[in-house]
Amino acid sequence: MTIGAEEVIAEPGDEVRIPQGICHSVKNIADMTTEWLYGYDESECLVVW
Repeated sequence: MTIGAEEVIAEPGDEVRIPQGICHSVKNIADMTTEWLYGYDESECLVVW
């Protein structure tokens, strides 16, 4: 995954925080299906379509 300009490889059980307003992307590089649990403060969420 990338968070801003940083590349991060998250391992099983890792927790990753993505600060509000920071561009990010996620790619599954495992040879199996991954599962993500995510949460956010809805009052701070800005959705632009």
